[in-house]
Amino acid sequence: MFFCISKRQCENYTLHWTVDDIHIDTDTGWQSCDHESTLFIYKGYTDQGRLDQQFLTVDQTTTGNFCIIAVNKAQQTIKITTDCHRSFPIYYEQLQSVTNLTPLSDTAWTDSVVELDFDLHITEHKIDAIGYLESSLLTYESAIDQVDTILFEKTKQFVANNNLPLKVFLSGGVDTLLVYSYLVRLGAKFELVDYDHVDHDYFYRANGHLIKSFWGYNQIHHWRQPCVLASGAPGDEFMLRSPTTANLFLLRNNTSIPQLLDQYPDCLHHPYFSQAKHTELFKAQQTATQDVSDWALCNIVVNDWQHWHLGYTLTWTPLRDLEIFKILLRLPLTHAINQIMNSEFSRCLIERNAPGATRFLSDQKNTGASLKNLNRLFHSISYRSLQ
Repeated sequence: MFFCISKRQCENYTLHWTVDDIHIDTDTGWQSCDHESTLFIYKGYTDQGRLDQQFLTVDQTTTGNFCIIAVNKAQQTIKITTDCHRSFPIYYEQLQSVTNLTPLSDTAWTDSVVELDFDLHITEHKIDAIGYLESSLLTYESAIDQVDTILFEKTKQFVANNNLPLKVFLSGGVDTLLVYSYLVRLGAKFELVDYDHVDHDYFYRANGHLIKSFWGYNQIHHWRQPCVLASGAPGDEFMLRSPTTANLFLLRNNTSIPQLLDQYPDCLHHPYFSQAKHTELFKAQQTATQDVSDWALCNIVVNDWQHWHLGYTLTWTPLRDLEIFKILLRLPLTHAINQIMNSEFSRCLIERNAPGATRFLSDQKNTGASLKNLNRLFHSISYRSLQ
């Protein structure tokens, strides 16, 4: 879901629209429609259904994973509308260009809606990207039920409205398995992908080095044929397991990930949290004066951009939902710690949907043999029945 808006046509993009002397260039997969005096260029999906049936009614409060570039020819203005938890950065340089492919002089964070005129004067309009925060604790059972309802309803709506081939790749991680478990629970039809696949289309060949500067695009599949890839990203962040926010959450509760590593020597995340880069992060957080309020943690999460769409492959990311993160912030501390260290909460949801499926998880996060336990799935009758 890459784009550039400028005064010149960018040849490293695949699709091109021109209005007066304004050029809107994108990768493949975008659609367009003229309505009255406005040209709508759009890509992605909403949690309520297909974007091509809703692009006139969505706004920055709508959830999903989409972008709409609305070019008003009469007023000579351009507005970029995204889902409320925008999955990608917006970079801009006044009087020059707006893009989400390469950094420019300014960055519009997720709490900004970007508008510009045909002279490329760019304006940010601030919105509330976080919403209401409840501080009261939840019981573990209530939190499980609430997150389960969110993910079940999202999955049900997506499956009902999706008309593209659906592909699922299991990495051995807890988040892809969690998304898979909801599809299994609903009896959805999908291809269980047991291979790495990246088609090189025009945009990828021209921009592969830039695409891979976003770390999530070093581990993504891409097909030239229209399809949907179910993704667990960004599960670490929205499921309270990101090193940055998880440790800040623990610090305000008078503990930390380094303190807990000795107590959880065999936990799923032990080698991951023990990496040198995370050790340095935890040291810096220990000595720095930081805001660790719920609002501050939510703000970090909604600005951690990872996965949006690439070419004709739409990336379905049901875990990218701030309401889920807010619920996990209200867990009793013992259960929050078990989620941070060992994904207890996520495992519980997986077992609710697909009993026994947690045996397919890797023994420890991001280990060299992270796919090993998936042999238990790929040699089973349940796997063969999906082919």
